[in-house]
Amino acid sequence: PPAPAPDLVDAYLDAPDGELHHPLHGLRMNLRMMHLFLRSEIEPMASRLDERMRTYVSRVRRHFERGGPDAARLPGIVWPLMTFLVTDSVDVRAVMDVAVANCRAHGDDWAVAVILMFRTHMVVDSSGGMRGVDGDLAELRSLSRRVGDRWVRAQVCSAAAEAAMARGRFDEAEGEYEEALRLAYEVGAYAETPFLLARLAEIAYRTGDRSAALTALDEASTAADRHSVPDSRAFVLLMRAEIALDGQDTARARELLEASRAETGTGTPPPQFLVMLRAVEAMVTVAESGPEHGLPQLVDAVREAVEKRCADVVVASLVDGVAVLLGDLGDLPRAARLLAAAERWRGGVPRPTPEGARAERAESAVRVGLGPVRFAAEHTRGAALTPADVLDDLAEALRLRPVRRAP
Repeated sequence: PPAPAPDLVDAYLDAPDGELHHPLHGLRMNLRMMHLFLRSEIEPMASRLDERMRTYVSRVRRHFERGGPDAARLPGIVWPLMTFLVTDSVDVRAVMDVAVANCRAHGDDWAVAVILMFRTHMVVDSSGGMRGVDGDLAELRSLSRRVGDRWVRAQVCSAAAEAAMARGRFDEAEGEYEEALRLAYEVGAYAETPFLLARLAEIAYRTGDRSAALTALDEASTAADRHSVPDSRAFVLLMRAEIALDGQDTARARELLEASRAETGTGTPPPQFLVMLRAVEAMVTVAESGPEHGLPQLVDAVREAVEKRCADVVVASLVDGVAVLLGDLGDLPRAARLLAAAERWRGGVPRPTPEGARAERAESAVRVGLGPVRFAAEHTRGAALTPADVLDDLAEALRLRPVRRAP
């Protein structure tokens, strides 16, 4: 029988100097990056990488991280995305700044536009606020006009919409998503349409139009099925679970939550989505079993959001949720501190609906329960807390209130 074909990953890892001096080395690295990129788009690689594959991904990434023309065009330009296959906790800005500088030095306008688009999406979803995003968006708009690529224009609109959503500017976000959707249909980028439709559904929900939200979710679900986009299916199911929970249909919310979780196993959901999945699960548990059972789950979600460097507004929303539960359980001083910490991290962004209404009611109750002097003192203490301080405070809350986790 013929000898088995050599394992290509092992062949690369075992080659002296990583085959650096092979005449086809550059071409082979391009193929490796393209293979990894396509795999990451269709299967959840990050959770399945063994040590051998982590070494392989890291070496491929480092090859392009060094820069040069190959890292300023496809497929090498996507090397920053490979960073997230080997670690969830990474300084997004530092990684993206290296990539942007390389594209400015070695790439054309299209390359600079693509890498700025990557940076905008990543910064919006990461901790540290959104400094620099507006400058990147302004340059992106100029580049997209100069390049004349409608796909790039669609990406710019989507990035601008993400930034507007993070700031609670829903009217602005809606207009940008609608334009991105129109352009996606124009250029045939149909796999991107389910997410855009789902985000329009979320805007409708956040602005109080439940009927429009459900209609848009139906469209998003149909598009996700037609174009086989599991991440969008998971997002739609989680949104439906939130809406069911808000409507006090707890059994349906649990069913939809579990369906969303199952869908994540077939896709490549970002860390921020997995954190929100945990948060919704905690609130379903609260509805089923009471705040003492949901509290540990929501604290776990906060811890994961901090460790994975999720956006400040996401962490703030989760901390608001913990404050609500602690208020219900009678821990008013800690609830006041958490509400203040979340307020500072939001940086003036309004609380999202409907969670914001619950946090505002809790804040009013805590203020009355503590009295104005004690509330002001705890609020001042809370405003100075870092995410690490809050995690310590929450760990202490769980130690003082040991509970049996709900099954």
